[in-house]
Amino acid sequence: QKIYRPEIYNANSAAGQLYQPSLKNQDYSSTQIVYDREERSQLAVKQGKYTEEHFIKPYKNILEQWASNYAL
Repeated sequence: QKIYRPEIYNANSAAGQLYQPSLKNQDYSSTQIVYDREERSQLAVKQGKYTEEHFIKPYKNILEQWASNYAL
């Protein structure tokens, strides 16, 4: 499971042709945000429910049609 790390998206310069966020890049600013495991878990559940309600359910048919174009 990947854990969201906001500092790698908090860049001070525009993304290049291929955007690959990394903590090794020198163009980010520290977010000064500290999350504990419980808070991250609660946030993940809330984000998942929001995504399902506002994006997945309303656009289910479109998403399935789009995904079928990329089936292996």
